[in-house]
Amino acid sequence: MPYFKELPNTPDFPQLEKDILTWWQDNNLVQKYLHKNDDSKEIFSFIDGPITANAPMGVHHARGRTLKDVFQRFKNAQGFSQRFQNGFDCQGLWVEVEVEKENGFNSKKDIQNFGLKNFTKACLARVDKFSKIQTEQSIRLGMFMDWENSYYTNSQTNNLYIWHFLKTVWQKGWLVQRKSATETGLSQHEQADGYQMDTDTSVFLKFKLSDRKNEYFLAWTTTPWTLAANVLLAINTKFEYVKAKYENQILYLAKESADRLGITDYKNIDPKTLLNLKYESLFDIPAQKGIKHYITQWDQVNPSEGTGVVHIAPGCGQEDFELGKKLNSDMLSPLTENGHFIENYGFLTGKYAHGVNDEVIKYLESNNSLFKTEAVTHRYPHCWRCKTKCLFRLENSWYINSDEIRPLLKEAAKKVDWHPKYTARRMQNWLDSMEDWMISRKRFYGLALPFYQCSCGELTVIGSKEELKEKAINPKLIDKLPSFHRPWIDEIEIKCPKCGKNVKRIPDVGDVWLDAGVVPFSTLKYLDDKTYWQKWFPAQMVLEMTEQIRLWFYSMLYFSVTFEGTAPYKSVVTYSEVRDQKGERMSKTKKNGIPFDEAVDKMGADPMRWLYCQQKAHASVNFGYNIADQVKRDFLLILWNSYRFFTQHANLENWQPPKNSSPSETKHPMDKWLLSRLHHTIELSTKNLEKYNTSKVTESIEKFVNDLSTWYIRRSRDRNDNFELLSLVFDNLFKLMAPVTPFLSETLYQNLNSQKSVHLEKWPLNDNSFIDEKLEKDMDLVRTLCQLAHAQRQVANIKIRQPLSNLDLHCPTELSPELLAIIGEEVNIKTVKITKITDTVKVILETTITPELAAEGEYRDLIRNIQVLRKNQGLLVQDRIKIRAPSWPKEFEKQILEKTLADSLEIGDILSLEKSS
Repeated sequence: MPYFKELPNTPDFPQLEKDILTWWQDNNLVQKYLHKNDDSKEIFSFIDGPITANAPMGVHHARGRTLKDVFQRFKNAQGFSQRFQNGFDCQGLWVEVEVEKENGFNSKKDIQNFGLKNFTKACLARVDKFSKIQTEQSIRLGMFMDWENSYYTNSQTNNLYIWHFLKTVWQKGWLVQRKSATETGLSQHEQADGYQMDTDTSVFLKFKLSDRKNEYFLAWTTTPWTLAANVLLAINTKFEYVKAKYENQILYLAKESADRLGITDYKNIDPKTLLNLKYESLFDIPAQKGIKHYITQWDQVNPSEGTGVVHIAPGCGQEDFELGKKLNSDMLSPLTENGHFIENYGFLTGKYAHGVNDEVIKYLESNNSLFKTEAVTHRYPHCWRCKTKCLFRLENSWYINSDEIRPLLKEAAKKVDWHPKYTARRMQNWLDSMEDWMISRKRFYGLALPFYQCSCGELTVIGSKEELKEKAINPKLIDKLPSFHRPWIDEIEIKCPKCGKNVKRIPDVGDVWLDAGVVPFSTLKYLDDKTYWQKWFPAQMVLEMTEQIRLWFYSMLYFSVTFEGTAPYKSVVTYSEVRDQKGERMSKTKKNGIPFDEAVDKMGADPMRWLYCQQKAHASVNFGYNIADQVKRDFLLILWNSYRFFTQHANLENWQPPKNSSPSETKHPMDKWLLSRLHHTIELSTKNLEKYNTSKVTESIEKFVNDLSTWYIRRSRDRNDNFELLSLVFDNLFKLMAPVTPFLSETLYQNLNSQKSVHLEKWPLNDNSFIDEKLEKDMDLVRTLCQLAHAQRQVANIKIRQPLSNLDLHCPTELSPELLAIIGEEVNIKTVKITKITDTVKVILETTITPELAAEGEYRDLIRNIQVLRKNQGLLVQDRIKIRAPSWPKEFEKQILEKTLADSLEIGDILSLEKSS
C-alpha cells in the first residue's frame, strides 16, 4: 500500500481549509498549541490592538490579523511562552451610530425617547453579537488565539483601570476643564487623518462699514452656515490692500484678490488704517444683537485665495476660536450637540448646519450682501469613522494638559524600535504638534468619566470602585449595578467634601482612546497582580495600521509614561491599507469593499494570507480575486505540484521515510546545492521574521520553491535515490511556511508525516555547515550558461530533445566536472567544456546533427509523445502500458520500455497506447 496519500491535481483551498478546521477541532489542536510552551522561560509578550466589534470583518481587517498571527506562530514554534489574548473595542460613537441606524434614530432626542437603559443595552448587545461573529471569522482566517480569554474594552475592569489613570492625572494637576471649539467631540488625534477633498459653494460677501454709506469689506468663506455666528473680520497687514470702486460702491480687499476678481478701479491704502473699523452684521437675528463687530489683524490670512478679508466665527472653528480667545472677542455658539441651530437664529433655528447653505445664500442675495458665489474644492474635516462632515461648536470639555508629559513621551518613544524606521519620526512629529488630550464626549454609551463636580466648584475624581463605595451616599447600590455604564452609574451620588451637598456624576463619557490606551495595564493585572504584570510588561511587539501612531500607540504611550515613565512596548510594527484590485481605496460609496466571508469562501484564507505577507508593510495591498489567482499560480500551485510529484514517484518506488535519515551525506552536487539553499532559506526566513519583515520571508521561500521546482526536481526527475533528501526539504519547508499558510502547510505536512500537526513542531534551525555559498554562486552561473545555450538552440531552431555534440563556455571561473555534466544534461549536449576564463559570459554551440544524434533525438521525441498520451488518457504514474508506434530507433528500444513503464512495443499505423491488463 502506498505510503503517501494521493493528492488531487489542483487543491480546492476553501474545502481543504474547512477540512483542516474540522481536524483541528476534533484533535483539540488549538489548546495544545496555546499551551505547548507554558513551561518555557522564554517570553514573547504581544498585545493585540482591539478590533472594533461593530460589524462583520472585511478583507481589510484580515491584513493586520494575518500579520499578528504570523509573528505569534513564529515565536510559538521557537518555544516562547505567550498569552494569545485577543481584544475587542466595544465603546464609543461608532457603536452608537450603528445602533441609531438600526432603530431609525436621527437625533439625541430619539435616543432619550427610546430610553438610555434600552439604548445602552442595545449597544452592549451589538458588540456582543459582532465580537462573536468576528471570533468565528478570525478562526476561519486561521488565527490561533485564546478566544475564551479575549478582553473587552467595555468591561468593568477596563473602565476602572481608566478611572485609576484619571485619578492619577488629576493628582498630577493635569486635568483641566475649559470651553473650546471642537469638531462634534472629536479629539485632536481623531481629527488628524480625517480630512477629505470636498467641492462646496464658496461665497463672496459685502460687510457694510458702520456709519459709512456704501462702503463694504469684501470677505470670503467656504462655510456659509457659519456666517450667522460672525463676530470679526480679519486681514493681514503684511500684504497690499486697496480701496476699490465697483458699481457705485466702495469695496476694501487685498490688491492681489482685486486683480484676480477683475476689479481694476482701485487705489492702494495703508492696511493698518482698516484695523478696528466697525461693521454691521449680515443677519438681522436676535443672536447678533449687541455683538461688537470689528476688523482685526491675523497672520494666517492669505490673499492667494478669497479676498484677503476672512470672516471669523469663534464658535464654529478651532482656529477662529483661538483668535477670538486671544482677542477676548464676543463668541457665538449657534449649534446644538447634534449640529442643529439653537433658538435666536431666525430662519435657521432648528435646521441642520450642513443643510442650510443654499438658504443662507438666498438670504444674503435678498439683502444685497452677496457679491458672487464660486465652486471651490478644499480639504474639510470628516469623522474618521462615519466619514460625515464635522461641525465645530463651543462646549465645555475636559482635557489632560500635555505640557509636562510631552518631553517624557518623546524620550520614551525614542527608545522604541519602529518598523518601518520612518514611523519613529512620524511619532516624534505627532508628539511635537499634539495639543492637550480632550477626553470627554457629550454622548451616551462609553466610559463613565468618574468626575463629580459640585455647584460650589469642588471637583472629586473617583479612582476605584472601593473609593466610590467609600464616598457614595448609598454604597449598597454599587454592587447591584448591572453595569458601570450610563444610566446605571448615574444613580450613584456622593457628598461634596467641601460643602456637603449631594453631587451627581457629570454626564460626559470618555474618549474611546482611553479605552484602548489602558490595555497594557488592564489586561496585564497592573493593579491586581504586579508579579504577573512585570512578567509580561512591556510588550515585545505591537502591530497595527500606520494611522494608529497618533491613536492607539499614542494613547498607550500616554498611559504608560504617566504610570511608569516608560514606553509600554519595545517594538512597534505598522502596515498600510488594503485597496481594491485597481488600487483604489475601498469605501462604502464606491461599493468596492469585499466582505471577508465572501473572499474566504471564494479564494481561501491561505492565498489571502500569502498575498498580505508578500507586500512590504509600508505599502498598500491591492486586493482582488484575479490577484489571488496569480498568487496561487505563481507560488502555491508550484509548491503543490512539486510535492505531489515527489509523493507520486516515492509511491511508485514503494519508498517510505526511514526512522533515522542522513540525507546530508549525499555527494551529488545538486543535492548539496539544494541543502545549501534550504539552510540559507531557513536562515533568511528566521532573520526576517525576527525583524518583522514578512515580505522578505515570502520572497526567500518563493525563490527557494522556484529553485526546487524549476531546477532541482526538473534536473532530478529520473533519480530514485533522493527521496530522503526531498522528504527532509519538504519537512522543513512546511514548517517555514506554517506561520503564513497554516492550512496548506498542515495539509501537506500531515501527508508527509502521518497526521502529525506542523503547528506543534519546533522552528527549523539552519546549520551553517550545509551552506556552501560558492556552490550556490557556481550553480547560478550554471543556470545562466544553460539559459544562454537554450537561447542559441532557439535561434538555430533546434528543439531541446535533439542532442547536440559540443558546447564551449566562456565564464569567469572554473566549474567542476559534475557541474559541467549538469549543463550537458540540461541543454542536451554530449560534451561541455570551458575554453576561456573571462568576465564576459558566453556560450558557443555546435549545431551539426549527425545520424547518431538524430536517432537519439527521435527516441527522445517518442518518449515525450508517449508521456503526453499517458496524461491525456488519465493514467497514473505507476500504471504500466502497451505501446504501438509506426517506427522507433531500435538501438533505444530498451530505454523506451523502461522510461514509459511499457510491457510491449509493437508496430502500428499511429502512435497509441493502452493500459496493461
